[in-house]
Amino acid sequence: MTTERDFDRIARAWLELMPDEAPDRTIDAVLRAVDATPQVRSPWRWLPWRSRPMNRIPLVLGAAAVVAIAGALLMSRTGTGPEIGSSPSPGSTIAPSGSASPSDGFPIAAGGPLPSELQARWMGEHRGVVAPDAGTTIIFDASTFALSQSNAENVRQLTSNASAVGTGQFRLESTATTDGCTKGDVGVYGWTRSPSGRTLTLVDDIDACPTRAGAVAGVWWLMGCPIAEDFCLGPLDAGTYKSQYIRPRVDPGVTWTPEFGAITYTVPDGWANSADWPTTFDLVPATELPPMAEADKTRHIGLVTQPTAMAQDKPCSDTVAPGVGRTVNTLVTWLRTVPGLVTSKPTTISIDGHSGQWLDLRVDSGWKRSCDGETKPIIAYLNPGTAIAGPTERERLILVDLGDGDVLAIVLWASDQAAFDAFVPEAMSIVESFRFK
Repeated sequence: MTTERDFDRIARAWLELMPDEAPDRTIDAVLRAVDATPQVRSPWRWLPWRSRPMNRIPLVLGAAAVVAIAGALLMSRTGTGPEIGSSPSPGSTIAPSGSASPSDGFPIAAGGPLPSELQARWMGEHRGVVAPDAGTTIIFDASTFALSQSNAENVRQLTSNASAVGTGQFRLESTATTDGCTKGDVGVYGWTRSPSGRTLTLVDDIDACPTRAGAVAGVWWLMGCPIAEDFCLGPLDAGTYKSQYIRPRVDPGVTWTPEFGAITYTVPDGWANSADWPTTFDLVPATELPPMAEADKTRHIGLVTQPTAMAQDKPCSDTVAPGVGRTVNTLVTWLRTVPGLVTSKPTTISIDGHSGQWLDLRVDSGWKRSCDGETKPIIAYLNPGTAIAGPTERERLILVDLGDGDVLAIVLWASDQAAFDAFVPEAMSIVESFRFK
């Protein structure tokens, strides 16, 4: 029996009984499921002709009930950012941090609802309240605030009531004695957003909880992913950013743990981060984000970790071709033998001091084979599911040797030759900005 199904069964049985209290066994199952859910962010196929992930989250009850149950259970228990993207300075002078609590006669009472500009999920760098190397997210709604580890969005920390208390200021009041705060601890923060609204800067004015002050203050980036469960950044201002989920040096089958900033990248205006998962990462022109239909998309940059050769006698099967190693040289040599795949001569490249090779790919005009459920001729050539469809699609495949046997595949995809010719120069400038942690 899987962990997912065990959680579903326990949680559903508990809900049907409608008890006043949750037994310890149910609490433990819920918390284990909450911790594990992001790490099984779902098996999916990344295919250039079908860039949206499939079979994202198999938890039906888990995805919905984790929020409702875990939030209630956790609430019942007691207990300066990097230069990424735009980093505006606060618009007003903020006093140094101090110490204040209700018993000190804290002068600022709770105010009204938070402004809509704050009400969102925001991504930030590593904070000390989360696991080592992990990124951090914060979320505001009209009257609450919480922080979470980037890969455990449903496990909320530093939960606080939130209210607006003046122009460019908000007030937080701890709802429980936990995470280094005492119930009732009050803090006041100043906030500003960049002109685009995609970057948020928070500065602590005064907070009775030093843990919260240290975790909240800093620079945050709007998680504006058009597909809500992806937790990507969405449209980006021109600037330099860091990934939050992808981890290129984790071997297949090895337990994944989060690493904020495994890849640093720089984009010009008009780009977006459309996917960020433990083994894949996508950048696209912002104009090609949903609601644009998949069939209308023309360009994207996709990253796939630890690629392996896909067996050609079992097309689209994710079966590894026997006898083909995982090195850049071996994969390049093998790709030039794949039936129906037309490749350019391999060209050497160096990205962040790591050597690699690239080839331009297309499907031979006489190729007719495809994958189940598809009508176009398709050649799936690397695992996890990386492919090219004919007759018009074009790709540049870049294989980078990260050292210690780790390889990263970077695919520049375009819907046809004209789009490819126009896209490659801009896409290559982004790829050449990549830095690997």
